[in-house]
Amino acid sequence: MAKKQTNGGNGLDHRRDEVQAIIDRACDQLNSDGVSPRDYVEQLAWLFYLKAFDEMETQRAVESAFDDAPYTRRLDGEYRWASWSAKVDKPDEMFKFVQTDLWDKLQDLGDDAIGQRFRRIFSSVKNHSRKGTAFAKVVQHVNRLDFSANTDVIILSELYETLLKKVASDAAGWAGEIYTPRHIVQLMVQVIAPTIKDRIYDPCCGTCGFLAESASYVRKNSKQLGGEDMDHFKEKMFNGRELKSLSFLLGHMNMILHQVEGAKLIPSNTLEAHETNTSEKDKYSVILSNPPFGGKIAEAPRHFIVSAKNTEILFLQHIMTNLAVGGRAAVVVPEGVLFRGGADQKVRQRLLENYNVHTVLSLPAGCFRPYAVVKTNVLFFERTKNQAGTKSVWFYELTNDGFELSTTRKPMEGSQIPDFLAKIGKREEGDNSWSVPIEELVERGYDLSAKNPNQENASKIRPAKELLQSIKTKEAQIVELMDELEEIL
Repeated sequence: MAKKQTNGGNGLDHRRDEVQAIIDRACDQLNSDGVSPRDYVEQLAWLFYLKAFDEMETQRAVESAFDDAPYTRRLDGEYRWASWSAKVDKPDEMFKFVQTDLWDKLQDLGDDAIGQRFRRIFSSVKNHSRKGTAFAKVVQHVNRLDFSANTDVIILSELYETLLKKVASDAAGWAGEIYTPRHIVQLMVQVIAPTIKDRIYDPCCGTCGFLAESASYVRKNSKQLGGEDMDHFKEKMFNGRELKSLSFLLGHMNMILHQVEGAKLIPSNTLEAHETNTSEKDKYSVILSNPPFGGKIAEAPRHFIVSAKNTEILFLQHIMTNLAVGGRAAVVVPEGVLFRGGADQKVRQRLLENYNVHTVLSLPAGCFRPYAVVKTNVLFFERTKNQAGTKSVWFYELTNDGFELSTTRKPMEGSQIPDFLAKIGKREEGDNSWSVPIEELVERGYDLSAKNPNQENASKIRPAKELLQSIKTKEAQIVELMDELEEIL
């Protein structure tokens, strides 16, 4: 998420309040029209998308005029946002046009990448407004936003992600995904430290939290970018796959708000599209992801080196396969991936033998509430140029991420994230950090779960809430293992 700017003082704060009020009024109008929170996020997303696309086409037309090369609009005449959205004084006529003529046009813009993207989006989403007057009022609110203004884009990116998080929290995984907490996304991106030379990939990008945060990080930490770098940034740098249509739309909108118009987002089932023999030129130098966990496939796919039914271990293999030589990855995995036998152990062995797994960050139990209570970890690994495997793994046990472990996840003092970021560079050891040589990990059956040797008696002094959450987590793990045993029997 773009950070709040201090330049501009009260002017920027005033505009932030204005934009917040615009979005609030639009949401209130949709709510009064009987539209549910999940649906009004979808509604605002496609309205934002069309207005942003119209402003982008206008900008390109102006730029082309300077080069004496006229720009041909994809949406022109009555189909332009600026044309039909101006008819707010004829709400029923506008509403009918959008429902019929415009919707048909949006699904027939050609067979190139842009046309396919529009067809994919507008064959899956819908206009949730029920009355022309209510729809016209929402369009009026959206028309007060300016996607060509840098200030509005920064503010909108903040408020849009807040809205996504709020709706996800209300529905506890409403789109089938687990919303990755923003501070965990930022932590992972900061450790990976993407640069303008990277190609970044998320195989289950959802609403593009990792890609959007990476875009913000690169902009903030890069010197002035030249034309070639900006072309790479806008057209080639950010890549992802997403199965769910709504998440696909929200992800595109999120990237546009982060000033990445041409993110290569592919609507597909990543596990079905997986190829074992991916060419090196098609691989990625950075992979950041929180793959869906807890899912099972009816029949183990045969095109993976290690056959498995658990989605989390299949996604991990996909990430390993698609990481380029010299590349680096940060992946969220449930605790079971780190200690289970069978396919999980085989994949861990391949990971340790062929990649440098330099860090395992153990996240607090309850970090992903309210979506899941399963304990999770972040694996940081590299595919070294000499193909060397892991020599030792540095562990950090994060017991306080700055938020309570309750469902509400209210902020609290004592976050250990700054300590983790300060120590990871030199792999410093302390009360919460330690290193384990590869020989010991092999003896443990390639077990990568965090077992802090510095806190053998920690259970005696742990807060009651944390102990209770730990018990719940262990119960969830037991249920998961029992389900697997039942399946085997």
